[in-house]
Amino acid sequence: MKLYLKGNYETSIYQACMEFPWKMWFKERKGVKVGFSYAFDDNFYLSLTLDKFSSNDERWRMADFRIGKDSWATFKRENLNLNFEDSYESDGREKGDYLRIITTHKDILTVDKRALYIMAIEVASAIDGQISEDDKETWLNIEEFKTKHIDLLNLTYDEAVDISLEEIKVMKVIDEPLWEDILSLTFEEAKEMSLEEIQTIDAIDEPLWEELDRKREEYIRIHGEVELDDDEEDE
Repeated sequence: MKLYLKGNYETSIYQACMEFPWKMWFKERKGVKVGFSYAFDDNFYLSLTLDKFSSNDERWRMADFRIGKDSWATFKRENLNLNFEDSYESDGREKGDYLRIITTHKDILTVDKRALYIMAIEVASAIDGQISEDDKETWLNIEEFKTKHIDLLNLTYDEAVDISLEEIKVMKVIDEPLWEDILSLTFEEAKEMSLEEIQTIDAIDEPLWEELDRKREEYIRIHGEVELDDDEEDE
């Protein structure tokens, strides 16, 4: 899915964007904080993904995502990516002055669509902007967008998950076509864009590593360091 936004780009979402996930999903559920992956910079780049299999919601562990070798080829992961439309994802296809939010897949689960719409509303509110769902043919102000999607936006996170668990059984996983442009880039094109990104993107560790380090330290505290014998070290 794709949404386009336009507004006042002199403003910034940099300080507030880490509160978006609380509105898109939840801040804390049953005593556990929401788990999500993210990346962002101060030039309207923001990437958010709900960690469906982390400890934030036990229901996802029972879902049959039919995961093979590639978890991105299922609804397990749905990346919501905000960027200017002339970014690397669409280089050669889109050139313009609009922001775009693109998802991993063409059709997405209700829980992810609800998050997408909330993300669009938060960004549009920050830039005093408008939202387009039809490739910039028509534009809605924030209140018009809310009214159009009021039924979805009125769902709670838990209600959206319940619906999504049923959707997983019947929906087909189809990649958003715009992502094909990434694969069509040459190495030199990708390198040139990366050199530009280095100047603005903040280096932020993947939160999962902190959790793995914590669990490793806890294991060592309980069981002690694992000592390998000579044979194991040779292997």
